Amino acid sequence: MKLGKAAKTYTLATQGIFSMGILTILGFVIGWFINKDSPWPIILAIVGLIFGLFSFITYLLYLLKEEEKEKKKEDLDGKEE
Repeated sequence: MKLGKAAKTYTLATQGIFSMGILTILGFVIGWFINKDSPWPIILAIVGLIFGLFSFITYLLYLLKEEEKEKKKEDLDGKEE
């Protein structure tokens, strides 16, 4: 099943927002349990945000490579006919 361009964009945006948000909250909660009076909640929230951003960028690059492979396959199929 092929998704339309709008569906792919929506999927990408949703995945990015969820990964960054969940990892940021998770980092903050872990830091809160370590010591709520120290800077650990903020530090771990920032680390979670960085990991979420990294996963979002990695997923974006994966989707771009997949799209490039599909275009090359379509070009090769078009030339063979």
